[in-house]
Amino acid sequence: MTMNSVRRRALVSALAASVLTALAAAGGGVAGPSHTQVAPKNETRPTISGPRRVGETLTANPGTWSGTLPITYSYQWVRCNAQMANCTNRSSGRTYRLGDSDLGRRMLVVVTARNSDGAGQASVNTGTIGRRSSAPQNTSIPTISGTLREGETLTANPGVWSGSEPISYTYQWQRCDSNGGNCASIAGATNRTYAVTAADVSRSVRVIVTARNPGGARAATSAPTGVAQPGGPAGQIRLPNGKISIPIESMALPARLVIDEVVFSPNPVRSRSSTITVRVHVADTRNFVVRGALVYIRSLPLLTTTPPEAATGTDGYVTFRMRARAPRAGLIFPLRTGVNVQFYVQARKAGERLLYGVTATRLVQVRTAG
Repeated sequence: MTMNSVRRRALVSALAASVLTALAAAGGGVAGPSHTQVAPKNETRPTISGPRRVGETLTANPGTWSGTLPITYSYQWVRCNAQMANCTNRSSGRTYRLGDSDLGRRMLVVVTARNSDGAGQASVNTGTIGRRSSAPQNTSIPTISGTLREGETLTANPGVWSGSEPISYTYQWQRCDSNGGNCASIAGATNRTYAVTAADVSRSVRVIVTARNPGGARAATSAPTGVAQPGGPAGQIRLPNGKISIPIESMALPARLVIDEVVFSPNPVRSRSSTITVRVHVADTRNFVVRGALVYIRSLPLLTTTPPEAATGTDGYVTFRMRARAPRAGLIFPLRTGVNVQFYVQARKAGERLLYGVTATRLVQVRTAG
């Protein structure tokens, strides 16, 4: 090595030493690797989810932790007595299934959090472990309330159930035939209430109630209802001819009675000694047949006997019989061809004033012949 090389290396070393001395005096230094060590620290305590009953499964939730990531968790389940004494380790793992030996005891779970800088622990305990859940048992079958008519709403009452609380209920409505048989579930009818539709008319319905709790599920079925009636007034009866008969009590304005048929027999009348039969039919402005309507009929002028007021039957008909009155004060039942005798007919609802309400009147006539 030459003298010049030695001098050059000495000069570089002296310069480097002076730079380090200046940096130290200025509070600086040479940058180097650094690391802040933060072990896991619990910020929010762990929790336990799941019913505290024999046969159920508990799940440990670790809570929240701070510290260097990543953090891993492990779990230790511990069984203690009701005073949290005499504790023994049971199992590790995030979940724990409660057994018969846990009845009346308390469970503790210890959560251990670990990272590259250390470990931390936190724990939480349950209340006293209760008895195994008993599945629901039906002690009184479900019932159905409401008006069984198209457009009306029915409500299912779940009945009476025993078993561990809480118990929840679900519903399935079924449509059956008129005798309550051949039932099939109605698509989408799974609420507690059910609106009667046209498809239910002349058929019956029932509801299946399913009760559930942690111990299991059981179903019970209501008795079938009666036959659903078509929409409109209450008390409907379908007649053999397909028409619907309703009681006069179900009528109210704006609907009104209609005297839609009056038939005389004989017609024409040929003898003053003959019995005149009059058959009257009453309906309403909605084309329902009306039963129980009070009907009155008399001749104008008073040429015949006047029968008492009478009520229409289920088919809407009422029949009257009368005879020609004996001649008096110049009034005599005519028996001449081409002459008509007038009659006044009235149909009303009991309890209503004649000039108001649903009352109907009509003038009709019968022919006579000599």
